[in-house]
Amino acid sequence: MYTNADVTLYLYSKEGKDVHYTRVPIEGVYWEDVQQSTFLKTGQRDAASVLLVIPYENLDSSLRFTRGKDLAVKGVVLDEIDCDSQEALSKSLAALKAAYNYVTVTTVDERLYGSESVWHYELSCK
Repeated sequence: MYTNADVTLYLYSKEGKDVHYTRVPIEGVYWEDVQQSTFLKTGQRDAASVLLVIPYENLDSSLRFTRGKDLAVKGVVLDEIDCDSQEALSKSLAALKAAYNYVTVTTVDERLYGSESVWHYELSCK
């Protein structure tokens, strides 16, 4: 599979009232910025999104995604998200957005069939 970037995923998990983001750096993914336009009666509306393809062979284990909560940053990032309190979480996400302009995972297609050498995840992000 053709790869053109590295990515850092922040995978969301929640146990009771405890929220946690796990940082998962992945080397060798395909990242494509997608520009879409919709023409409405009121005018043109543009939307930017990202297609992210993660080869399964580049992972240590399978991933568990939470659509609408997981985040992706282009490149390997060492920053952690502080989830000690709601205020700390909000500040941490704002700092991450300002520094790296993360995108949110909106849909996940697990393509884990066929020959294991072609297994991959396809993520759509906004």
